Amino acid sequence: MALAQTQALLARLFTDDDLRREFFEAPIAVATRFGLSMHDTQRLAAIDSREIEAFAQSLTGKRALYARRALPLTARALGDRFDALFRQAIGGAAREATNRSDAVALIAFLDTRVAKCELGPRWVADLARFELAFIDAGRSGGTLFFRAFDFNVASVARALARGEEISAVRRKTFGVWARAPRGRLRWRLFQP
Repeated sequence: MALAQTQALLARLFTDDDLRREFFEAPIAVATRFGLSMHDTQRLAAIDSREIEAFAQSLTGKRALYARRALPLTARALGDRFDALFRQAIGGAAREATNRSDAVALIAFLDTRVAKCELGPRWVADLARFELAFIDAGRSGGTLFFRAFDFNVASVARALARGEEISAVRRKTFGVWARAPRGRLRWRLFQP
């Protein structure tokens, strides 16, 4: 039981920035909250904080690499800002770390920053949502879902993929993704 509690706390320390900060400030209080014995608490508190921080940062870097692969056009649009924005998006409370959950966190973060006019281009969250639709469509089994976008994301994606200049115009666009079980994925965008 003590091993499971220790592993649970370590997993959270490697993935939860806030908890890691709290642990470095008051390790005994945090470990006690997780139900660790005094002996295990003292052993955990003796770990060098720099080692935990370095390992946590390496895990985040690996997640950023996977996110770049899952959202290649979004990464291209954000350029050098991608990793820093991604780290901010997934920082804080721990969550399930999958390509999808990381993409959802990044999209929510981009939406907030774009809405506050703190980040551009304005279509970047739409582009990430467009790429997320393909992640969602890649799941096994049949698929049928719809998405709405504020911009013509297909033209943005096409221009980015070709390395062309992007002239995105705000225009409501709807998309549908469909696949029968064991069938081929089909998708299409519509503009009213």
